Amino acid sequence: MKKIAIVVMCVLATSLYAQRDDAVDANNNVLGALASYGPDGAGVGGSSVVFNPSRPIDGSVHVFDTWRNNAIIQTTGGMTLRLRDNINLNAKRNVFESKIGRDSVFTFDFTNIEKMVVNNKTYKNIFSPVEGGYRLVEVVAETDDFAIYKDYKIDIKEGNPNPMLAQQNDKYVMKDSYYVKKGRSFKKFKLKKSNFLKLAGKKADQLEAYADKNNFNFRDEKDLEKIASYYGTL
Repeated sequence: MKKIAIVVMCVLATSLYAQRDDAVDANNNVLGALASYGPDGAGVGGSSVVFNPSRPIDGSVHVFDTWRNNAIIQTTGGMTLRLRDNINLNAKRNVFESKIGRDSVFTFDFTNIEKMVVNNKTYKNIFSPVEGGYRLVEVVAETDDFAIYKDYKIDIKEGNPNPMLAQQNDKYVMKDSYYVKKGRSFKKFKLKKSNFLKLAGKKADQLEAYADKNNFNFRDEKDLEKIASYYGTL
């Protein structure tokens, strides 16, 4: 029987947005315990200090607009941890974080985490031959035959010190890429009908008919997940 731990992280502010300096009481004792709360005492993360850039940068490195997100963490040892109202995905660092102070965060280490579900979306740490290392990605669709992943990254758009121009500061720009894994193949993927039907092989006609009947869009992630679920029933 799986053990379930409920971790409640209380946030003083009504809403917390990235790049703000609000002081936060995120139950530091509980977060500290999580550092050694994984299977056989192995940790699932630890605290780290946030260093602000030397010059102001507009925008955010975090995927979600607010920190008030819930998470279900499944460890490799079969333990389930539940967190509430204090988690975000840092696309620049490619890690999940919880705020524990003005200039510090709790960073989750996926070494002992099998998957994490945040706002009903599943995230896994997978090896990407394209990137040449492990990446924390969102699972868009997953079947026994293939999986489609979404990877978030941060670019910086340089500003101009000219006061006559609208953008003077540098700005974080959120970018995402899709990948498909099928067998030993791992490559970039564009969300479109023809690409997905090619993945489906002999089941393509059935999937196309199912999508047309339900007015599903192959470019829509939610619809794509439903189509992939139907694929698993064929």
